[in-house]
Amino acid sequence: MRHKTFLLLAAALTFTCACRNTVAEVEIHPIQDNAQPRLMQRALFSEAPDSLIAELGLEEGIPASVCAFLVKADGKEILFDAANGAPDSQLVPKLISLEVKPEDVDHIFITHLHGDHIGGLTADDKAVFPNARLHINTVELDAWMAMPEEQTARIRKTIELYEDSLDKFTLDDTLPCGIKAIEAYGHTPGHTVYQIGTNIIAGDIMHGTALQVKYPQYSARFDMDKTQAVETRKAVMKTAQEEGLRVYGMHFPDPYWL
Repeated sequence: MRHKTFLLLAAALTFTCACRNTVAEVEIHPIQDNAQPRLMQRALFSEAPDSLIAELGLEEGIPASVCAFLVKADGKEILFDAANGAPDSQLVPKLISLEVKPEDVDHIFITHLHGDHIGGLTADDKAVFPNARLHINTVELDAWMAMPEEQTARIRKTIELYEDSLDKFTLDDTLPCGIKAIEAYGHTPGHTVYQIGTNIIAGDIMHGTALQVKYPQYSARFDMDKTQAVETRKAVMKTAQEEGLRVYGMHFPDPYWL
């Protein structure tokens, strides 16, 4: 079954949009949400041997970031994830510096429902992006909604605030602006990456590129199904290399893509 999932993912990444749903030009702006430099702690990668960490010079931690991505395509302002929403969040100020006000955002595509990807959707119990359609894979949303309420209070509140603009989708659905949703499960039950043009918005397929690009067999503690996450990581990067796709990751360090 896992081998089948790997093959399906690889095939999906070569998808060519139907003519009526293609995007001629795609403009991507990485938005680093964290104001201070960020390192992923070495302890998060407990499976990686100390000798390898020392060889790579990563004893103090692995360079990383917390990012969202603004994509301008098809005349729309599209946000992929919304980062942390912490008091020092850079998301809204950087959007404004790109001449995009929160109310200008048309679509928000969520890779998964961890707090550092949806925290910026709300502030003071209000939706930060009042005019945006919020797109979430049904598998991901249903999985979290089936978990105990005390573990998912933040998610439930966010969904409630965007209830009137929520679009749950399946992998077979046609999404706006030539965007293709691709199964990338493992990090979370319904973790989803997105292809737009020759670009992949890859969510959390990696938390430490300095380690995982060369050694994808090592997962961070955050991955809920580590075996499946490894298969996903290998499949995405293999196909991206073969097809000449640029991969953007929410925890990649500057320049935020590979």
